[in-house]
Amino acid sequence: MVAIGISLIPTVIVSFILKEREENLKHMQLISGMNKAGYWISNTIADVLKAYLPILCIILLTRIFNTNYPGVWVLYLLYPPAIVMFSYTFTFFFKSETSAQIIIFAINFLISGVMSIMVITLQIIPQTEHLGNQLRWYFCLVPSFPVCHGIIFSSSSDLLIQAQ
Repeated sequence: MVAIGISLIPTVIVSFILKEREENLKHMQLISGMNKAGYWISNTIADVLKAYLPILCIILLTRIFNTNYPGVWVLYLLYPPAIVMFSYTFTFFFKSETSAQIIIFAINFLISGVMSIMVITLQIIPQTEHLGNQLRWYFCLVPSFPVCHGIIFSSSSDLLIQAQ
């Protein structure tokens, strides 16, 4: 469930940036005298703050339902700045807001939701443990993966220790 929630955050970020680009709002701001650095810094600060709202809700809900695992809150707090930079990087590959939303959501959900389960499974099996460890480092390039991987690893750490 968390994978779906945190995969929606970059879609909103990408949507806003590409909407401004499609409607030439960024261009109008630059012509009006806005500095490029000021544009990106203000957008980054606003997007990071907006990304913290759902993350703080997730942290609060994990406390309320007593599903808070050791150390996962650190991953939650590091997620917003990482996903904002990741999303900004990917906006340069798209022209259309709609296609960017769909592809960014798919990338984040598949890598965080599906691949985190696959990597944990590969790491449990002794014959594929090396492959799982290697894939983990590649998938860590997408900020959603470490969060979901950390949740799964933290929630099943007792079972993993017993299995070995």
